[in-house]
Amino acid sequence: MKTPQFLFAAAFMAMCSAASAQNVIYGYAIGNWRNGPTVEISPLFETTEMYSTPQLIAWVRQQWPKEFTDTTDIDVQRFATTEEGLESRTTLMRKYGMRKLQVHAIDAAEMPRTSAAPERKEAPAAPN
Repeated sequence: MKTPQFLFAAAFMAMCSAASAQNVIYGYAIGNWRNGPTVEISPLFETTEMYSTPQLIAWVRQQWPKEFTDTTDIDVQRFATTEEGLESRTTLMRKYGMRKLQVHAIDAAEMPRTSAAPERKEAPAAPN
């Protein structure tokens, strides 16, 4: 009698862990993309679906502080494959070139990666 309950619980746990797994995705950041003066484009990087846009922007600003710290507008594009990401990045650089905006594309020898999970911010302690 306990065996069916155990099997049900084991199956439920397996489904829950599979549902919470985060897929690997790829992305790049674009800074000063509205009006320049210089559009900054990060290299393609590997991340997971667990990261929100604000978390990725904070990570990009830590990775490339010289290029992205003072950007007025910044966004992150996400892709399922490296091929999609690289094609989008190349197309975007051409489009900004046609708009006569200066583009600075950052290149990296190796593909940068975010950590497996974003840092959790601790809630401030309640006053006693």
